[in-house]
Amino acid sequence: MENKIFLTEDEKDCLQELMNVAYGSATAAITEILDAFAKLSIPKIQIINANEFQPYLSKELDLEEEHLVSLQQINGTICGENMFVIDKKSAKNIAYKFGLEEDEINEEEVCDIVLEITNILSSSTISKLAEDIDTDVSFSAPTINNLTSISQLNNLFISKYEKIIIISTQLNFDDLNISAELFILTTDNSILYIKEKLKKILDEF
Repeated sequence: MENKIFLTEDEKDCLQELMNVAYGSATAAITEILDAFAKLSIPKIQIINANEFQPYLSKELDLEEEHLVSLQQINGTICGENMFVIDKKSAKNIAYKFGLEEDEINEEEVCDIVLEITNILSSSTISKLAEDIDTDVSFSAPTINNLTSISQLNNLFISKYEKIIIISTQLNFDDLNISAELFILTTDNSILYIKEKLKKILDEF
């Protein structure tokens, strides 16, 4: 199966277009809730070996500051996890935007808000992608952890799969000093299913 677990450049471009549309709906939802203009960067798409994910994240994330990492399992034909990573300063700024005062902000409140943002991003992006490639998904309740070093991710990401497809984007609010990253991780069989559907879409053009 390993030699089949890849996407051609055309398939990557097609998936990127689908994700751009999905992220558009997520951006609109976040913008409406926070009453602030949100930007999601153009998604980066790559397939890597599962055991390469930790080194990949160590390059992507600046862990000099403490972060929160929220994980939400995706269930269905598309199977995997959403991983939302945000530094604590940004998370606190989101709490202000939710209307909390300084004396109301504590760890529990901040975590609840990050979990809510994770839910919004998950439902907006993956549900839209699933609709576009003609399948259904459901989500488990997200979990949240403090993250101070990459080694803490040992038991937090998918390690039992041969390959994972990473779809990553940055969420930024220019006027709020908020920055975070969303990673959508899917697994071997999901990659093959997505590849099949992308091929069908491309063949119809």
